[in-house]
Amino acid sequence: MPSEAGQPAQGPRAWRFALRIAAGAALLTLVVWYADPPALWAKLSRANPWLVALALAVSVVANLMCAMRWAVIARGLGLIAPSARLVLMYARGITTNMLLPGATLSGDLLRSVQLSRLGNPFVRSALSVFLDRLSGLWVLCVLSLLAAAGLVLWGAVGQGGERVAPREMSVYLSILAALAIAPFIPLPFGKLERSSIAWVATLASRWERLRERLRQARPALVASAWRSLGVQLLSACTLWICGMAVGVSLSYPVMLAAAAPIFIMAALPIGVAGFGTRELAAVIVLGLAGVPGDQATATALLYGLAAVIQGIVAAPLFFAEP
Repeated sequence: MPSEAGQPAQGPRAWRFALRIAAGAALLTLVVWYADPPALWAKLSRANPWLVALALAVSVVANLMCAMRWAVIARGLGLIAPSARLVLMYARGITTNMLLPGATLSGDLLRSVQLSRLGNPFVRSALSVFLDRLSGLWVLCVLSLLAAAGLVLWGAVGQGGERVAPREMSVYLSILAALAIAPFIPLPFGKLERSSIAWVATLASRWERLRERLRQARPALVASAWRSLGVQLLSACTLWICGMAVGVSLSYPVMLAAAAPIFIMAALPIGVAGFGTRELAAVIVLGLAGVPGDQATATALLYGLAAVIQGIVAAPLFFAEP
């Protein structure tokens, strides 16, 4: 029977969803416990409401620019992608991220499906979403790397004048540099396609196809580069304002230098809307700059709250024109 045939496929999927939610909740609980719940609540309850509102406004502008970047990339791939429709789709994706596990993965899947319904091939629609996400994260790594390198040259000063240890900063710079140059490292996947091991040959073949699509999409990525730059500068600004709202005294360049691992961790397909992984990264990275655990956690939670509010406001758009 159809229902019985569907059981094996639905069961593992439900377990994966449950595990993602549980993992995110466990991480968030661990971070809150480390930050000391009473101290964390004190920071959140005393957060400057005007700064929180400003952070929300900046986040809205950043997301609008994200949607426009996606439209440029999609049109560069030869897809039907009117800007107004893609803004609507992007907003629905934000709402989906608030409801389903997988961080940004749930919203990205919805965006791919919606774009394909405009008469576009699904694979290329999904590729446009993937390139949109990849472009943003790569530019973020470059910006954080440049900001961190600048802090080294002019003196890496954290909260309260505390300097980040040279060894820790060297490791941090090395990681950011590796992420920035990773897309340009030539890998021998062409030779691996002839491997006698089936799964290795399959993986290499898929990677080569992806690389070819990336080459074809290069003009679109270049055309959208300035939008990616604006998105990440605004997103880091949102994080910076959230920090100021709870008393974090870091400068904007320091927050920009710290932004990459925080946002990358939030994009991992764990938990819901990045909660848990984002706070964990904030505690670790901002802690290197002398920010106490309660302030770092409160900063990340406020940043996540800005996305939640936008997801709630955008929810009625599901009833708008598809």
